[in-house]
Amino acid sequence: MSLAMARIGGLVVVFVAVLGGMALVTATGVMVDSGFRAQPAVRLAGADVVVSARQSIPRKEDLPVALPERASVPGSLVGVVAGVPGVAAAIGDLGFPAAVLGGAGSRGADPATGGHGWSSLSMSGQMIAGRPPRAADEIALRDARIGQQVRIVAGGRPGTYRVTALVNASGLYFADATAAELAGRTTGARAGTVDLVAIRAAPGLAPEDLAGRLKERLGEQYEIATGRFRADAESPGAAAGRGLLLVLPGSIGGISLMIVGFVVSGGLSLSINRQRRELILLRAAGATPRQVRRVVAVQGVTAAVLALAPGAASGYFLAARLGELLVSVGALRADQPLVYGPLPAAAAALLLLGVVRVASWAASLHISRMPVISGIAETRPPSRVRTNAGLLLILASLVLATAPLVIQTEAAAIGPATAALLAVIGLALAGPRLVQRAAGALAGSRLMARVSGPVWLAVHNCHGHALRTSGAVAALGMAVTLSLSVVLTQTTITKARSDQATLGMRGLVTITAPGLGGIPRGLLSDVRAVTPAAGVATTTVVTEPLLFGDDPSLMSRPALALGPDAGGLVDLEVVDGGLNGLRGHAIALDERVGRVGHSLDVIMGDGARVRARVVATYRRGLGFGPVVVSRDLAAAHTTTGLDSAILARPAELGPLLARWPGVELTTRPEGPQAGSASAQALVNMAVLAVLLAYVLVAVANRLVATTTGRRDELDGLRRLGATPRQLRRMIRWEAAMIAAGASGAGLVLSAVPLVLLGAGFLARPAPSGPLWLAPASVLVVGLVVWPAMELPARKIIH
Repeated sequence: MSLAMARIGGLVVVFVAVLGGMALVTATGVMVDSGFRAQPAVRLAGADVVVSARQSIPRKEDLPVALPERASVPGSLVGVVAGVPGVAAAIGDLGFPAAVLGGAGSRGADPATGGHGWSSLSMSGQMIAGRPPRAADEIALRDARIGQQVRIVAGGRPGTYRVTALVNASGLYFADATAAELAGRTTGARAGTVDLVAIRAAPGLAPEDLAGRLKERLGEQYEIATGRFRADAESPGAAAGRGLLLVLPGSIGGISLMIVGFVVSGGLSLSINRQRRELILLRAAGATPRQVRRVVAVQGVTAAVLALAPGAASGYFLAARLGELLVSVGALRADQPLVYGPLPAAAAALLLLGVVRVASWAASLHISRMPVISGIAETRPPSRVRTNAGLLLILASLVLATAPLVIQTEAAAIGPATAALLAVIGLALAGPRLVQRAAGALAGSRLMARVSGPVWLAVHNCHGHALRTSGAVAALGMAVTLSLSVVLTQTTITKARSDQATLGMRGLVTITAPGLGGIPRGLLSDVRAVTPAAGVATTTVVTEPLLFGDDPSLMSRPALALGPDAGGLVDLEVVDGGLNGLRGHAIALDERVGRVGHSLDVIMGDGARVRARVVATYRRGLGFGPVVVSRDLAAAHTTTGLDSAILARPAELGPLLARWPGVELTTRPEGPQAGSASAQALVNMAVLAVLLAYVLVAVANRLVATTTGRRDELDGLRRLGATPRQLRRMIRWEAAMIAAGASGAGLVLSAVPLVLLGAGFLARPAPSGPLWLAPASVLVVGLVVWPAMELPARKIIH
């Protein structure tokens, strides 16, 4: 440790790198841990066991596919369950769209499932005043007055109800018979069904023991949940939300670990280079190569251990902010809490210590085997094998960047993203040789005869210390490449998707009712009396893989639901067939994945398996998704059974909508994937911003340490006659060359994939999005490099 303390700047770089890496990996771990263990609040808190239909599709060697739409169970199951020994009480629970117009009285309830039967209150709360509702126009809720008349939309039907009871539970409670009628459980395919069965165990019987008895009685047909798993049965969307918490870290985890490993390895390399002569002298004194590597490992691990605790604390803070972002963009339910257990920090600590141990071994391997004379004399030149490998990776990145020219789906974004990663790795490998060649060419040019002394020194320093210079160039070039590639790829695909959706719904307005759980029944006919209109819904379907990039087993995706009346309003650019055939079990497909007259096996959002016939094919699959289902099919397999929006020609709709409180009018129709895609894009950009901030801080710290370690060099130049002003100018020119090299490399490596992406998706050789990001990235690089080199150099010189 005495060696490290004598040149502590290098280990400070390792400390900062591990600190930031620990924060990133811990935050990712919190997401994963929450994906397995987080649960929203349990509404049926009085139920010890909940029996429901299965809300997921198992897959071999993969996570199950979550089904977000409610699947029902037979009402007769309540009687079967009640007969199992140990069951004290069993009730059938219903949830259907219900909301008080104006919002009063339904605080805390989801309007899509805010209505319940009176019997559910025995498991969710208590009556605190009044009497149970009996008539069809009576209701119980909280935050109201006994006898008060309230306007309510329940099951899509507006009406006036009289409050007969006050309760201490969220939601609106109707007489059981009224609730069954409003939920559509008296007629049709769902007649006689309930959402789930809530069970209270007899005194002294553990819920787990009762669950075992129920499983013996019911078999594997139903999901039997206890403890925190009851929330999944109550809210199928909760499992889908947890699925996002598992998928999101997977999408960002690889690049995060790559960047962390890159920064940590760079910090250790700097630390070793600063101790180069001392380590070689240890060899001369009789130390074995293994002992030298152990010295380096102890130094790196010690610096890493000191960074673990503050890094973990920062990681939990970062996870909380990321959770808030997911909720704000609608990607995560507000009642889906994150779990802050010790496991993510422990796993992150083990992972980072392993990265440091491997990086220290790799960084010290060459110097531990180097002959003493060679080690003292000079640093090794850049390896040809390393340079060639880097150039091959850069070439491979250019090949991958052509994917958008041949793949016109969102999976084409994999090409530019992967190309950016390969190009960054290639730049890191080939950087020393490229810097040496570029600086050497400049140093040998006739221009050097006409430049000032500080410029001449700066150019030759970059040439003679190519490894030192290329480390900063590669790291900063990575920041520029990733920022431009990720952001402009997202915005370009979003633009292409939005353009298709806008063309398909051009000249239409959208009517929604998010506070009512869906479009009230009767509103569509009222709008049609004024202007042409069509009801639409969004749902989830699961199919076999249809497009390149789909999951190889089962692919879950959002789908738009349209009826025959949408043919004259929504333009999907139909190639064959027509939307007038969207009745019953009918679907329309992207022309690349199906033909009219064929059939496709579809699993609806509630798990129902349907053999659907293809009645139309269309071209605008990017804006509307590869599958469009009929409204009839969606209504039978969604939680609410209601339309989610109305598309209409512009007209004077103000007086009409004024009679429907809670209804909203917008002039920007969107495709079914717009919300989830934009949320994912925002999350990706937020995570990218955190990663790039980490890289910039680490690079700045490394530049500070590198410049501080040049004290002997600067003192030597002072003794040879250089003035402080000349030395400061030399450092500034070096900083300018590093910033220019990093910016140029980043712009070039990101330009080719983005040009090809624009050509493939927008039919123009340019991406869409904030192009000011390019000069802004160059400015940020300059603002990082200049003070990181200027300030420590100024302190040394003076």
